[in-house]
Amino acid sequence: MQTQQIYISSLRNTASHRHTSPCTHCVTRNLCLHDHLDFEELDFLTAKYTQKMKIKAGDPIFHNGDPIHSLYTVRVGFIKVEYSLPNGHHQVNHFATNGDLIGADGIANGKHQLDAIALTDGELCSLNFNRIQTLTKDNPNIQKAIECAMSREINNTQEHLFSLGSHSVEQKLAFFIIHLHNKLGTLHSTLKCIRLPMSRDDLKSYLGVTTESLSRAFTNLEKKGYFRVKNKDIAEIDFKKLMQLVDM
Repeated sequence: MQTQQIYISSLRNTASHRHTSPCTHCVTRNLCLHDHLDFEELDFLTAKYTQKMKIKAGDPIFHNGDPIHSLYTVRVGFIKVEYSLPNGHHQVNHFATNGDLIGADGIANGKHQLDAIALTDGELCSLNFNRIQTLTKDNPNIQKAIECAMSREINNTQEHLFSLGSHSVEQKLAFFIIHLHNKLGTLHSTLKCIRLPMSRDDLKSYLGVTTESLSRAFTNLEKKGYFRVKNKDIAEIDFKKLMQLVDM
């Protein structure tokens, strides 16, 4: 119910901007599924199905079992996407940020299979799924955009699965830091410090490690001069050494 209320609220808040696409001047446009559309397509087509949606840390975006209303791309902030079991256990599948697509898990049978929760305040683009389906009949570029975005997410998932199965705990952490920095650095060329938006519990779930082994990995890598850690901030990162560690 709370997920649905957030969705309805977002539609009301943006009703007065139905004919102006929020994508036209978006700073993350070159990272999202609309990156290949020209300016006219961006302004005309996306206004038909795209609406901005403000989120607060802790807000649910959708839950396992919810009917699919929209796909979402992240404009600002971080979203945790996880699989939850009735017994309370969960597995974090993805930390979505700048330009990432979420919600495609609901396409197969019309219901979401995962939970998505905001880790930080931010903004999403809500892409009305029914309107997208209608528009793709006459606008193949929209279909191509969705397919390319989904393909990128699949490729990212495959890279993560490779790391889970092939890397040591320290290598998994190094791989994660490199990937996160590269993602954030696309928008911040002078990025010198990463602030982790997730808890250690969520990070250990995502990396498939124990709390103790994750803590040891942070301590060992800091002692070896790979980076410096203070609370959730990771600074003085030696990316050359991290890359060498991942490639070992």
